[in-house]
Amino acid sequence: MLNEQQLSRLIYRLVDPTLEVTLEETEGIIAIQVLPPDKAFIHLALADPEYQTEAFTKNLKEMVGEFGFQHIELELSYLPQEVIDRIEHLHDNILSENKETTFIAIASGKGGVGKSTVAANLAVALAKQGQNVGLLDADIYGFSIPFLLGLTEPPQKAGGRIIPASAHGIKTISMDYFIGQDEPVIWRGPMLGKMIKMFLEEVDWGDLDYLLIDLPPGTGDVALDMHALLPSCHEIIVTTPHQAAAQVALRAGYMARKNGHPLLGVIENMAYLPIHGERLEIFGTGGGRTVADKLAIPLIAQLEIAQPNQNAPHFVDAIYQDDEPLGKAYRKLAENLTERFSV
Repeated sequence: MLNEQQLSRLIYRLVDPTLEVTLEETEGIIAIQVLPPDKAFIHLALADPEYQTEAFTKNLKEMVGEFGFQHIELELSYLPQEVIDRIEHLHDNILSENKETTFIAIASGKGGVGKSTVAANLAVALAKQGQNVGLLDADIYGFSIPFLLGLTEPPQKAGGRIIPASAHGIKTISMDYFIGQDEPVIWRGPMLGKMIKMFLEEVDWGDLDYLLIDLPPGTGDVALDMHALLPSCHEIIVTTPHQAAAQVALRAGYMARKNGHPLLGVIENMAYLPIHGERLEIFGTGGGRTVADKLAIPLIAQLEIAQPNQNAPHFVDAIYQDDEPLGKAYRKLAENLTERFSV
């Protein structure tokens, strides 16, 4: 027969029917007493002892009875309100029904097309318009958002929640903060899914207008997990003008559509290099238009190749200033997005 400590560990696994968290999280065991030869007295606290009590009691007695207890006396009390408030706060996350956040994933078929740079600059442009913006770096193997934003300080932890790092008026979280410097990420599918789930459920994003998600290239485990976790997510496809990149980018678009996520449009990045008033198309032509036409969605931008102004105040190697051509292009993209979602 179990002793009181062992019985406590067993009962801690049960879930409070109202809060939907374990009794270990609520610290819901008030008292347990084992009375030989086969009796147990159990006093628990629940958020609402009258909600689904019959099912909860039946489950508890069946579980405890399997360990030789023939007589089980159960007493239920109310959890203190401050405990309920704490638990509800911990489980109020970006996916909660009361949130009105618009999710926008930035996707590409392959790496090297500038997807993360697009995600970072679009997030900054939205923030400059007064939007509350978060940027989730879901590229677990190829994370780069902290570097692109010039972030050096890691996120903090408070009240059991992860507080995202901030830069350029946006909140951000990344795998970069959870591994050692230059350490490779060697994880398989289930671990990747847990990390993405943590980024959504355990990060205190607050009340965001937009959460941009920098997806890894391709249609692998992370993209699948993200599509499964998010109830509704719009998507932007990034490609270069090269036809090979376009063909691979199409797969990302087909995957989003298969999962019921609306496609906002295509961004053709590195479309041309401006030289003396001319456009040098060093990566070919037509890739963005190919993707847009085959997916029957608009080509929303063709972005030039340019280095951010290194003499600008608060210079960061990947963020364009408002007076630069690309800064203006991202501002226009952000304006179009906010106009679309404000209707």
